[in-house]
Amino acid sequence: MKKEELRKLILTAKGAVEADVVIKNCKVVNVFTGEIQEGDIAISGDQIAGVGQYQGKVEVDAGGRYAAPGFIDSHIHIESSYVSPEELGRLLVPHGGCTIIADPHEIVNVMGIEALDYMMEAAKNTKMDVKYMLPSCVPATPFEHAGLVLGADKMEEPIERENILGLGEFMNFPGVFNADDDTLDKLMVAKNAGKLIDGHSPGLTGKNLTAYASARIQGDHECATVEDMKERLSLGMYILLREGSACHDLRRLLKGVTPENSRRCLLCSDDRQPKTILQEGHLDNHLRMCVEEGIDAMTAIRMATLNAAECFRLYDRGAIAPGYRADVVLLDDLEQFHVHKVWICGELVAE
Repeated sequence: MKKEELRKLILTAKGAVEADVVIKNCKVVNVFTGEIQEGDIAISGDQIAGVGQYQGKVEVDAGGRYAAPGFIDSHIHIESSYVSPEELGRLLVPHGGCTIIADPHEIVNVMGIEALDYMMEAAKNTKMDVKYMLPSCVPATPFEHAGLVLGADKMEEPIERENILGLGEFMNFPGVFNADDDTLDKLMVAKNAGKLIDGHSPGLTGKNLTAYASARIQGDHECATVEDMKERLSLGMYILLREGSACHDLRRLLKGVTPENSRRCLLCSDDRQPKTILQEGHLDNHLRMCVEEGIDAMTAIRMATLNAAECFRLYDRGAIAPGYRADVVLLDDLEQFHVHKVWICGELVAE
């Protein structure tokens, strides 16, 4: 941010200058306090200046609708949608998808870093913000490969890239709990860069799971039961509640979400195909299911926004508050979560 942009943001927040955009007459979902605030959302550039009473150069009447922070899918494989990053953006943004944490595991297993370069370049062509995790298991198993082998030495450059948040789902959990030398080298690539390590440990339990968590594996989307979920939560891991085209874990795992642990729970798709998106939606569908299963709407929205932002250290988003990214989803209600309009970085991108 430049100094003059900061000056403009501050003066807009205090009401001394007109906002660039004001979304008028909203019911703002405050994920920090759990309250619904009535008022306007003032936007300066690509950031939120404030919530209250504001005037703007452009004013949009929300008609009393609910304004939620932009939704964040905490784990998804773009390749599983069979479309490019640009086309996936066209599918997800109208459903409130403003940020996705993508793991290009499949394409990198075939084409290596060249494929990662393509995915990162292609992502610039969608309004949706695509953050990437660096695939950690290329090949996926030691028994076969799909074309490429990516060792720790080849991971040192890409892990430092700005839009790479860390190592993608670490599927070689036996390599972790056995402290395999090559596995430790990969883990150290992330640790030395100060980046995250995402998890993938189906069926792992007991001391072996404790050993896996001791490497500071951030979270896991492979919980089959509430017991799996509770054990990982007790070890300090985040749980990514998955509802995709093939794997349907959300309703089952929601039974384990409590007021005490809900802030460690996120929503993710993992694999979501166009047919599913077109027929059921994206995280708006996840939110609908949460409410149907008895989770209150505020808790559900936190799992799709603030929780994911904090887990992946995206501290500039996940809430509607001064100084945060102006990612706003206008919803007709907090039961069906029908998306009326979407702003990303202060720009109206879908309606």
